[in-house]
Amino acid sequence: MGRRARRTTASARIARWFKYLNVVLLLMATVFICGWAGGLVGLRQAFRGQHRLVDYRPRLTTKIYSTETHPDKPATHTVIGEIYKENRALVPLREIPGYMQQATVAVEDHRFWLHRGISPRDMLRAAWVNVVGGGVRQGASTITQQLVRNIWLTHERTWDRKFKEILLAIEVERRFSKQEILEMYLNEVYYGHSAYGIGTAAAIFFGKRPDELTLGEATLLAGLPKAPTYYSPFNHPQRAKRRRQEVVAAMQREGYIQAGQAKIATQEQIQSRLQPEPKATGIAVFGAPHFTHLVIRLLCDQYGVDTVYESGWRVYTTLDIRLQKIAKDELEKKVNELRDQGRIKGNLVGQGALACVDVHTGGVLAMVGGVGPYERIQYNRAHPGPPRYGRQPGSSFKPYVWATALESGYSPNSKFSADPIVIRLDTGEYWRPKNYSASQEGAYTLRRALAQSVNLVSVRLLQKVGVNKVVNYAARVLNIPRERLDPYPALALGVSNLSPLEQASGYCCFASGGLRAKRRFWSRIENYLGEVIVDNPPRLTRVLRPETAISMTSMLRTVVTSGTGRQAQVPGVEEAGKTGTTQDGRDAWWVGFTPDLCTAVWIGNDDNKPMRRSSGGYFCAPVWREFVKRAVGVLGSQGQFPEGRGVVATRPDEAEEEEEEGMVVTICTQTGQRATKYCSQTVDKLFAPGEQIPGYCTKHRAPRAASTSSTSPEGGQSHEPRTVTVTICQDSGKLATPFCPRTSEIEVPADSAPTSKCTLHGPPTDTSTPAPQPSEDADDKSEQEAVAANSETQPTVPTEEGQR
Repeated sequence: MGRRARRTTASARIARWFKYLNVVLLLMATVFICGWAGGLVGLRQAFRGQHRLVDYRPRLTTKIYSTETHPDKPATHTVIGEIYKENRALVPLREIPGYMQQATVAVEDHRFWLHRGISPRDMLRAAWVNVVGGGVRQGASTITQQLVRNIWLTHERTWDRKFKEILLAIEVERRFSKQEILEMYLNEVYYGHSAYGIGTAAAIFFGKRPDELTLGEATLLAGLPKAPTYYSPFNHPQRAKRRRQEVVAAMQREGYIQAGQAKIATQEQIQSRLQPEPKATGIAVFGAPHFTHLVIRLLCDQYGVDTVYESGWRVYTTLDIRLQKIAKDELEKKVNELRDQGRIKGNLVGQGALACVDVHTGGVLAMVGGVGPYERIQYNRAHPGPPRYGRQPGSSFKPYVWATALESGYSPNSKFSADPIVIRLDTGEYWRPKNYSASQEGAYTLRRALAQSVNLVSVRLLQKVGVNKVVNYAARVLNIPRERLDPYPALALGVSNLSPLEQASGYCCFASGGLRAKRRFWSRIENYLGEVIVDNPPRLTRVLRPETAISMTSMLRTVVTSGTGRQAQVPGVEEAGKTGTTQDGRDAWWVGFTPDLCTAVWIGNDDNKPMRRSSGGYFCAPVWREFVKRAVGVLGSQGQFPEGRGVVATRPDEAEEEEEEGMVVTICTQTGQRATKYCSQTVDKLFAPGEQIPGYCTKHRAPRAASTSSTSPEGGQSHEPRTVTVTICQDSGKLATPFCPRTSEIEVPADSAPTSKCTLHGPPTDTSTPAPQPSEDADDKSEQEAVAANSETQPTVPTEEGQR
């Protein structure tokens, strides 16, 4: 009896607890339902019509400004560009092919036809994947949610925005049919390249109406909204192809297409079907078009197209419009002059580019990407990016080799040989690079070799320090991937493409004492209220020792004062730099710097054809000189080159190292002695460490006037014989050249030996080339000759061309 009473009492307690729990749950449900209903009522009141969503929020125009600094007042700004939206053509759902609709549903929201605006199951799945993956790996937004987000809401990631998005999606599903929602989505979504909606996208990408799209074209377009810039078939065809395969696989998984259709769709060509890449619409450029379009591209890549085009930002760039106008003016003068002279091609094929960077901040101050109307020269030669990246820098690449050598224990006074060298390539071929003149031989200090741009010293330097080390240092100084630099011996002569902007940024490291300033295109971004939302201050990284940069600056100043860069001299301005000319005169460069500005100038033909009598000293250095002269007048000169002790050598000169390592020597086969430039029959022989290397050939010598003594090829004094043996051309009777077909050796009295070389035989020349103008510096001519000399001897090396 007592046990039964206790059971009854316990049952009563449980019943009371359930009663209380039901009351609590009922109250919570009531509050939740009331809140939900209130939210829905509030959202419904925002709708203005029975058959359409609320009006779109305004798309604000983003403005891009230049920045002009002044010594006596705050910086001023000039509008150089505006970007805005939208390019859209509404298309009814009945004119959109079924497989376009199916492809969109399959890849964006495969449960679209089943849910009522949101998909709890997909939300839980995405949450689980993100938790397990430790980050945001998947999203769960339905097509309806994406639609209301694009039209009404922002893209900020907050719980408040997500809650509104869910409520709106449910309301949209209540008011509109699935077909209406899909139609609005396909007309709203962005496909890239200013194409909003499927109607515009079909026209821009394929030149068709939507109902003319093939399955392969439809699936390509359906995959673009996820990341339009990243999957752009114009700029990234392989990414677009992989994305299309994902869409096709999703359609097949959902049962929309069969395996045969999937195979046909994935095999359809992409590039051959695309229309020419369209001009960006919604863009107004008022100055510096190449720079402004590059900034827009970088902003879109970093922050997204929708954000950049709609947010009404104020982007304050580093460009100085005053320097931009000077750069454009001076480059146009020179390029047009060269076109008129026939030195480069006309009809806008002969081109030039200039990039100027602030040494201390890395800010891009001026950029001229071409000469001519922008509508016809849109390709940005100052910084083109992939896949070409730029043009071969020739000898203007040598400072990176020299800097690596200084970092490796050599100094400006270290001596290297300019004598002939033979390098066995991985292909089994032999490469015999040459200097521009046979008179460039013997030992050179690194300072003198850089000033005179001696090819064989550069080749030997790269061999000594190692090509991979040069690649690593150059990539670090230039701030580019090392994969961009070809690890071959010819890298010493500048065979890997670089842009003028990359070169200007790289040389800044010498002027700044070894610090690399991260390249900047804008300093800050403000929203439409004037609030700073992006601050981009200078960022410095040490890439060279200070003493290396000091020695490099000192040597590059010698290039200007007594080397190939004398045409760049600006009275009263501290300056340094390096010329560059590539094989057959296809590219001409001058990269120079003051304590404050670093500027690179390139001139060449767009079709990569050789120019006439080109040189960096004559073509580009004058542009740099006039630009810097005027730029210093605008900005003033505020800095100075780093001072201090430069590099002190910790490694022996090359000759001493070769005695320890062994070396390849060219031997005269007739005498067994070390060959000179007058020996006609030679062979290369490897001498082991410690093995005696013979002296220079005494049989084949330069003809000289009779005298009591002369200097030997090795630098010592030797008695001059009464007779000399010379090789003459049998046709002209003069000293033979390598191009004479019939030669003979004769022994003649020293005082009556021929002194002039044969002019009957020589390499093919362009007889239409006008005579050299007296205004050209002799060093400019020698730079061009160096290219010609090297191009005669450069073997076939993968991805390389012989350079000077």
